[in-house]
Amino acid sequence: MTKVPIQETIDALAFGPFHTRVLALVAAIILLDGFDIQLAAFAAPAILADWQIGSAALAPVMAASLLGMAFGTSIGGRIGDRFGRRPALIGAVLWFGATAMLTALCTDVTSFSVLRFITGLGLGAAVPNATALIAEWMPAKARNYAVTVISVGVPCGGIIGAGIASWLIPAYGWPAAFLLGGALPLLLCFIMLRALPESPILLARRGGADDQIARMIAAAGGSAAGPFAPPPAVSANGQVFGPSLRRATFGMAIAFFAALMGVYALLSWVPVLLSNAGFPMERAIRGAMILNLSGVAASFVLTWLMLRIGSRATLLGTAAAGMAALALWATMLHTPGVAPGLILLGLAVTGATVLSLQVLLLTLSAHVFPVECRAAGIGYSITFGRMGAILSAFGAGMLLARPNGMLLFFAMLAGALILLAAGAMLIDRHLPARR
Repeated sequence: MTKVPIQETIDALAFGPFHTRVLALVAAIILLDGFDIQLAAFAAPAILADWQIGSAALAPVMAASLLGMAFGTSIGGRIGDRFGRRPALIGAVLWFGATAMLTALCTDVTSFSVLRFITGLGLGAAVPNATALIAEWMPAKARNYAVTVISVGVPCGGIIGAGIASWLIPAYGWPAAFLLGGALPLLLCFIMLRALPESPILLARRGGADDQIARMIAAAGGSAAGPFAPPPAVSANGQVFGPSLRRATFGMAIAFFAALMGVYALLSWVPVLLSNAGFPMERAIRGAMILNLSGVAASFVLTWLMLRIGSRATLLGTAAAGMAALALWATMLHTPGVAPGLILLGLAVTGATVLSLQVLLLTLSAHVFPVECRAAGIGYSITFGRMGAILSAFGAGMLLARPNGMLLFFAMLAGALILLAAGAMLIDRHLPARR
């Protein structure tokens, strides 16, 4: 009997209510992931006052969270490829929801650091499996935009979380933020158990699930009966470092390392840079929101561009624009008398270029890595990216403390963009330009 190609079947579906529900559910997962990632930062001022400690004492907490996410993306990706996207996602959300609630019981930096590391494992595991599941369920015309929606979920979760935490913590204390940040994912797990589907392409690879796949395709608005054939394997035994994927894997790792180095350096230190430029604290914090919002908005525009001119040209062009934006904004900050509005405009352009690169890379990763190792490949790439984030968390602070520290800080960011361009050039599985 002739087998039905499952990838072509999914590609040909019209985007309908089923896809909207799946995308909304997975987007909710990543929104809560983004909220919980930044919980420690939201709670930090209240914790410092409550425990009567200096800000340097919380450095291990921030590093522990990033380290946990680095391990979580790698481990979670492998689990998703082996056992399925659905159980990996449900397990990740259950994990970070439960451990976030336990964090509310912490009474010292040591227990806080340990629990943030453990929570980070679940937070990291969610992203590669969410990206893979969306890439494997969305029709061809909607796939890249849908992955972009997932990719901006983390910063959007941070923006929404900042708004909630700004009134919740002063009113009820910092433990309330962790209780809420844990309770919402646990509630979402009940919906996931009922409504989250497994990847049909992954089921086709395993075999023996033709009836289940046919029912899901019918629910998605299609009509096809098995047996279903999975896409041809690109990598033998699903090895991301095998001959067919080695160059792309190393290129993605380098690009993610550089992208997250730049992103976290800006997210961590923009309020300080604005304060040093004479902005009052509340406006400096709003500057961080401008940074996030401009990156989110630009991500959709650049995704549209990437689908038309290809991912290589878009990444290289955006990196070049980012270096120009950094040079312009650094000049504004260094020059006395520049209007605050112009400084914030320069910040918005910087965010639109530098922050959007991370989203473009995540969208590209769903194309670079085939189904047999998609979650693992995305996980490995983001793991290398977390290493860049950890380096920036410490390195940027050290540079800013030196004479001419601001210039050194911006030189580090420019170097990260050059490294990202080198990684993009190494990748040999780019999205092609539309003909």
